[in-house]
Amino acid sequence: MPSLPIPDHDTLKSWLEHLQIEYYLCGTCQGLHIPVLQENTGIYDAKVEIEGDFVYLSASIELRPTGLMKAFAEMSRLNTHYPTLKIFVEMVDDTLPRILLCHNLALNPGISADQFSFFMQDCIDQMGQAATEIQALDIIYLGDEDGLEPEPRSPGAIMH
Repeated sequence: MPSLPIPDHDTLKSWLEHLQIEYYLCGTCQGLHIPVLQENTGIYDAKVEIEGDFVYLSASIELRPTGLMKAFAEMSRLNTHYPTLKIFVEMVDDTLPRILLCHNLALNPGISADQFSFFMQDCIDQMGQAATEIQALDIIYLGDEDGLEPEPRSPGAIMH
């Protein structure tokens, strides 16, 4: 039985190019940022990266502080509806609260380009659908709302 490759950063770039999935590097992390996910209303950052023994695809949605209770109330339903995603609320002192959508793929014992392709398409589809549901909850921060005006995001503030 042939062994499958364990991809590295360059392999991910090559596979994304082959799949014609646009990506960019931000200069402050090793993640490959995925604009097709960022086209969904509310998703301000999405990236695929290798961490330890896994490939992760994650997307982040900023929340209005007044939407936190509703977000927490919907976590069980969202996680049940999207069982391959991990969906949770993250709160850090110096930023707006946000919902993180995450999925991972184990690197060991290796993965094929076809497995990576399925992983990416499944993640893009599932995260897009979840983002649409979250948008319908009317809890996403979309700009200067409720008198809030957060400081402009620096490249280092994006999911790092």
